[in-house]
Amino acid sequence: MDLLSWKNVFLDQLALKGRKQATIRRYDYDLLDFFQWLEEKPFHTLTTEEVEAFYHHLLMSRQYKVRTIRRISSVLRRFALFLLEEGFLQDHPLLHHEPPLLNLEPLNRNEWISQKETSILLKTSHSERGLTENQRIARPQLTERNYTILLLLTNYGITLSEACALTMKDTSFIQQTIIVGLDASKRTLTLEDDHAKQLYVYWSSIPEPVRPRMHTDDSFFVAFDFTRRTYHWSYENDRPKALTAIALQKMIRTEVARAHLRKGISAQHFRNSYLLRSLLHSGHDHQLQRKLGLKSPLSLRRYVLTVSRLTTKEKALLLPNQ
Repeated sequence: MDLLSWKNVFLDQLALKGRKQATIRRYDYDLLDFFQWLEEKPFHTLTTEEVEAFYHHLLMSRQYKVRTIRRISSVLRRFALFLLEEGFLQDHPLLHHEPPLLNLEPLNRNEWISQKETSILLKTSHSERGLTENQRIARPQLTERNYTILLLLTNYGITLSEACALTMKDTSFIQQTIIVGLDASKRTLTLEDDHAKQLYVYWSSIPEPVRPRMHTDDSFFVAFDFTRRTYHWSYENDRPKALTAIALQKMIRTEVARAHLRKGISAQHFRNSYLLRSLLHSGHDHQLQRKLGLKSPLSLRRYVLTVSRLTTKEKALLLPNQ
């Protein structure tokens, strides 16, 4: 059957379940509108990017309200689920689309950190401030790793999971780039000269027997063995042991405490700050969405709202040299 035939069967089932005629007409209108937008695109091969483009069209071109977009998202998800149950589909991006929040609130001041706080954190992480004697012994190697991670989190807005998933194959010292993210979020980031050099400094500081191997799936950020005061090797996988998200979260808490910054600062705070700074510099555009690895323009809405509510003083706190 073609898509229109499936639509009719779907609507007939809704009628049998006792749905009101007004509801069925609304479903019919929303589905036909979506089919018209599809034009020649095959429904069953739609990508996540194409689905997000449709919702972006509703929001930006048609100026639909969030409540309307949420309703349409529900209709399309129910239709995709029906096709899944009927065996016409095995999966579909409509099933995984997350509609925008109904009540959007701007980030509050405690959800991002200032440029000054960032500078203090980076400076402290690259020092021996607040360390015990035992910690100082292990610190030379660990300092370079932690400092490198914080550089990427604060200056490029990568997520905690993206930092943990970074491999040697994703890292090019010559081209000064890293590849982060998966699927629609996958992107290549060009590093500043000093930051690219720091990645190499960290990597070369790892003892060669446990050092991640070039052009392999070895994790770039390696777990540290505090007992042996060296980096971990996974004998089970025959490669350096990857730094876990839990260990990275703990590392951030430790570095924040050493810098005497407020409790609760996390990788999400760094990303929030980076997003806000990017919007202050570049405004809201599609290139920014891709650069930040956001699946949908709708994901930027909360940050756009936050920037519009920032005071002059708060904007100054976010920007460098303030």
